[in-house]
Amino acid sequence: MQSKNAATNYTTAIDGAQSGKAGDQTRMALLMAGIRLFGTKGVQATSTRELAAAANANIASIAYHFGGKDGLRMACAEMVATRIQSVVMPVLNKLDPVEGPAAAQAAFEQVIMGVADFMLGQVEARDIASFMVREMGATGPVFDKVYADFLLPVHRKLCELLGLATGQDPESDLIRLGTFSIAGQVVYFRIGHAIVARRMEWREVGPEEVETIKTVVLGNIRSFIASNRKPV
Repeated sequence: MQSKNAATNYTTAIDGAQSGKAGDQTRMALLMAGIRLFGTKGVQATSTRELAAAANANIASIAYHFGGKDGLRMACAEMVATRIQSVVMPVLNKLDPVEGPAAAQAAFEQVIMGVADFMLGQVEARDIASFMVREMGATGPVFDKVYADFLLPVHRKLCELLGLATGQDPESDLIRLGTFSIAGQVVYFRIGHAIVARRMEWREVGPEEVETIKTVVLGNIRSFIASNRKPV
């Protein structure tokens, strides 16, 4: 009898684990569908039916996992922020002001080149960029959370690096806007890749083309730092 109960309990545990795994897969599929559809169509123009179909999931699973479409939208924003933070924060957290301007410049360049590799070289970045651009253009709870939890701390860290590299106040208009302009180049090359590819007569934006873009962005970073370096 004990053997039968043990077998039953084991089977129940396995079924529960498989069910949990399936639930995680459904949740991730809904997140990916949300990022793609919200980015291309917008939240209002995307129905829960479309989201479920794109994720190959039951429409009720949106409410089950996220409480509804607004909850899915917020979860998508958090996922995007976490994904990009995984690219930039390891370098930013190593910042040591004692190391001086040269180290700060190297770290700044490393972060921007890392973002460029991700935004231009990863297939998922197309949907992420579209989602970011659309969400950052609409104020509201999602914007406020992403700004406070992701954009502001990352931008401040980048400003610290650029300020240290130039000797300028990291909270000055020059450095804050300079940081936006440099990071914005990478975002533009992602969302405008079709325009860039056609004008450059590239059949695709592959690894070689990405390296060409990175060389230009890197040159722009160094030009900005050189032209705005505060005299010692």
